[in-house]
Amino acid sequence: MKIRIKANTIRFRLDKNDILLINESGHTKEETSIANGKLHFCIKSKPIETAVIKLDPFSVHLLVPETQLLNWSKSDENGLYLSLKNDDQSELKIAIEKDYKCLTERNEDETASFDNPLSAHNC
Repeated sequence: MKIRIKANTIRFRLDKNDILLINESGHTKEETSIANGKLHFCIKSKPIETAVIKLDPFSVHLLVPETQLLNWSKSDENGLYLSLKNDDQSELKIAIEKDYKCLTERNEDETASFDNPLSAHNC
């Protein structure tokens, strides 16, 4: 899982391993060590009506309606896009997208990334 945060937008990019975990266990997660602690992000499918995001001191938990997340994960659709209201009534935009291989060479392991649909158009 790759995570990008800018203003009131969080973008999760999931590779094939993340999608497999969602389909098999209903969740995927990512952690990174910072100083003497860990920062934790997870996406979970739950039998709920609407998506919910929870912020703990060192973690972000995104709960997505089970049918919505599983239907997307098994489809050819690139992304699942959500808009949630914060307690202060501001809008938080969430993007959950499939992580595609880059069209340019990068020094990054992309073995679990999805084939880029635009690669057929690249010379």
